[in-house]
Amino acid sequence: MNSIKNKLLLVLLLVTLLPTLLIGGYTFFSTTESLKESSISAHKSRMLLVQEQINGYLGNVSSDVFYLRDFPALHLYLSALESDSSNSERLLLTNLRSSFAKFSAQKRIYDQVRFIDISGKEVVRVNHSGGKTKIVSETKLKSKKTRGYVSESLKLKKDKLLITKLDLNRELGKIEEPYNPTIRFATSVFDKKNKLQGVVILNVKAQKIIDIIASQSIDGETLAFIDSDGYYYYHPDGKKVWSSIRELNKEANLFKERPELKDKISRATDVQDIETSDDIVTFVPIKIADNSFLLGNVVDISPKSIIFKAVNNFLYVFLGIALLALLLTVALAFFLSNSISKPILTLTKSVEKLSMGDLETPITIESNDEIGSLAKAVELLRKSMQILMKRAS
Repeated sequence: MNSIKNKLLLVLLLVTLLPTLLIGGYTFFSTTESLKESSISAHKSRMLLVQEQINGYLGNVSSDVFYLRDFPALHLYLSALESDSSNSERLLLTNLRSSFAKFSAQKRIYDQVRFIDISGKEVVRVNHSGGKTKIVSETKLKSKKTRGYVSESLKLKKDKLLITKLDLNRELGKIEEPYNPTIRFATSVFDKKNKLQGVVILNVKAQKIIDIIASQSIDGETLAFIDSDGYYYYHPDGKKVWSSIRELNKEANLFKERPELKDKISRATDVQDIETSDDIVTFVPIKIADNSFLLGNVVDISPKSIIFKAVNNFLYVFLGIALLALLLTVALAFFLSNSISKPILTLTKSVEKLSMGDLETPITIESNDEIGSLAKAVELLRKSMQILMKRAS
């Protein structure tokens, strides 16, 4: 009869565990996939937020540089250059400087607002630093003819815009300290006779861009900002920042560290992610000026142990619940198999005694099912046999 008990136990386990395993497995798979997608989506959203904030910060710079190019005060000054009145020229130059200063004070995002003539010399320069606007005196104005962005700006056709790469500002050929990240927007200036007179250049305070990216950094992850060649503008490791040969020449380069990322990041047109054996790499290109200029790429490298933390937590909870359910199922199966097989075993022993001539021991089984009915029938048989035996004697 132990075989009946074992068979009952096996059947009960199969009936309860098989559907539970199938449903649980499907639930686990679908939930973990959903959590993975949710985690990756959250990282993509962070990248898009960075992209949106940077574009918002730089969104009006192109229109600002064209606004200054067409500034009435600038063209009044250019007209005065054609006259023989030095007094008028000086007065209008003072007015131009004052107008540029008001513009700088209102905008507050431009480190320098300049008008440079065709010789490469600064004619007007307004600095904005520490919340203060300052007109640079004529004696401190410098020639910038050797700077590449000036010579390139002077070659621009009308209505064309030059945007320089993000770099560290230099004064007198040396990197300014403390470091002053800068992006320059420039356009050529023509007078009413369509003659080139110089360029308007806006130096954007780019530290704000670095701060936007750094604010999204999370412990355990590597959030970096790289140029098109893979050199770092920003990296959590301060030893790697401004690593290109144009800047601090530290030679730290993402594409050299992770060559498998180069092609995919270089070809990216929107936010994307790559899953490797150890981490998830999410990246987005930062394009400005109506997507006409690639400023760089924001790249987030996150270990799977961090990005899939919610998945791991769910796994532990799921395994705990599954183990508890398994123990309860086994215990319930044992209980049910015992409750079914025990009356059968008891009845079997009673029948065996009866077959061996024991007519005195009553057959009593507390059961209201078919086994109980069978026990009652056997008990009636025992009593009948007992009566017959007494009559026969």
